[in-house]
Amino acid sequence: MAGLPLAALIGLLLVFPLASFLLVAFWPGLFGQGSGGFSLGAFRQALTGYAVQALGDSLVTGVATGALAVATGLFLSWLTQRTTFAARRAIDVLVWLLLLAPSYLLAIGWQMLLQRGGLLWQSGLDIGWLRDAFFGPVGVIVVLATKHFSFAYLAIAPSWRGIGGELEDAARVHGMGTRRRAALISRLLLPALVAGFAVVFAESIGDFGVAATLGATANFPLATYAIYQALYSNPLNFPLAAASSWLLIALTAVAVLLQARVNARAERYAVLTGRNRMARRVRLEGGTRVLAWVGVSVLAMVSLGVPVLATVATSFTKVLGNGLGAANLTLANYDEVLHAHSMITPFLYSGGLAVAAGTIAVVLSLALASLLGRKGGLARAIDLLLLGTMAMPGLVLAAGYIFAYNQSFAPLYGTSFLLGMAYVGGALPSISRVLLGPVTQVNRNLHEAARVHSVGGLGRLRHVTIPLLVLPLLYAWLLAASGIMFELPASELLYPPGQQPLAVALIWHVQNFDFGLSTALEVSAVFVVTGAVLLVRGLVLGLTPKGWRLAEAPSAGG
Repeated sequence: MAGLPLAALIGLLLVFPLASFLLVAFWPGLFGQGSGGFSLGAFRQALTGYAVQALGDSLVTGVATGALAVATGLFLSWLTQRTTFAARRAIDVLVWLLLLAPSYLLAIGWQMLLQRGGLLWQSGLDIGWLRDAFFGPVGVIVVLATKHFSFAYLAIAPSWRGIGGELEDAARVHGMGTRRRAALISRLLLPALVAGFAVVFAESIGDFGVAATLGATANFPLATYAIYQALYSNPLNFPLAAASSWLLIALTAVAVLLQARVNARAERYAVLTGRNRMARRVRLEGGTRVLAWVGVSVLAMVSLGVPVLATVATSFTKVLGNGLGAANLTLANYDEVLHAHSMITPFLYSGGLAVAAGTIAVVLSLALASLLGRKGGLARAIDLLLLGTMAMPGLVLAAGYIFAYNQSFAPLYGTSFLLGMAYVGGALPSISRVLLGPVTQVNRNLHEAARVHSVGGLGRLRHVTIPLLVLPLLYAWLLAASGIMFELPASELLYPPGQQPLAVALIWHVQNFDFGLSTALEVSAVFVVTGAVLLVRGLVLGLTPKGWRLAEAPSAGG
């Protein structure tokens, strides 16, 4: 019976918003917000003009980004899994930093560097052709590929371990040259390569951060930004936004079907047996070693180093475009961030919502993970729904909240409560998946023994669940809260009038050319959030009994 309340909550947080919004594409008069019955006119409109141009741009961008990200992930995974490259752990750190970094912050950093009047312009190193190329498809693809190659890396890296050394030895014995051995290994890695491409493709075409910053600045329309404009056009065009969302979801489905087709033939690539032995790591020497270091260094600078340095440098300038001399350097931007009410309010507002929504999301995700770990039709149905939601652009879910909860029977639009609901709904699919593994590892006999000894539900939670899962719960909460802090799609669509969340304030200052204030607010926010994460982690690890932290012992030794 406990599953029924959870199913009802999932219905309110995910099913009702998505279904009511997407159905508007077929029934414009749904809930009395438009006129007319069943119609395909919205799809005809979505396949013409600006909307179809944005969809085509997203398709091209997704394919190019996926290919570039897979190539990058393959190269990095080879270095970490098959070579003696000294910076293997640094690559893992880079991958996880990029996973956590919001895409729009990376895009803003590049804008600060390359735009007319930007840092390169001020330093006299402005390169016109580079600026013109970057503020267009090339820049969008580069930023998205360097942001999302982490997904390809995480999909490919484990597959190297399944290709034992005996396969490479056999290839050498049969006289295969380097190219033929590389082709053989590529075929064995094909399922992982396709999986990486599918994930990167879906993430790229559903990304709103780059579309709303670099894409909008470069007049390179993408589908997510076209949906956003339809929701804010005059008059509002919900049917067009819903139809465009259907088409965007269809593009994602194509990538998923491609992956499913490859997986259906996965037995061709099954090489992992009990007799596998680890392949010998290649010792990098001479020119190969130099090329590896150069490649990783360039990638680290392009993906993270350049945007971060450009953002920090801009935060210390008085006026972007007045040079980098001492006369144009100032701490006034940080002084305003620290003392101006208009700058502190967005941070405090987002911080409060992040703590509250993150806590609720983790509590619900813990219950969901417990339900998903059981057998039953309800668990399978909820699992499929959560997986489908994870593959859906965040902007579509946020748009669903506008339509579903702007009704006479649910007048929540324009309230902080609805924004918090959207944060929780957006976090549930991923956080429940994070907790699923640890929860299923807890032996159910422990709960049965506690029940036999008359320990109630709250007692079992306090004395069994929390002590065994304190670290997974901590990391899930930190992931949820920090993600909500910088969340953009729901924040942009649902924030109450006069109460800007942090992400909206950052974008607003960039669009109003307050580059110094925007970057200073960004640097301050990242610094404070990072400090808060470390502080909370330290307090939990320091205040909880040592026996609760057994899960951390292996990592401490590694």
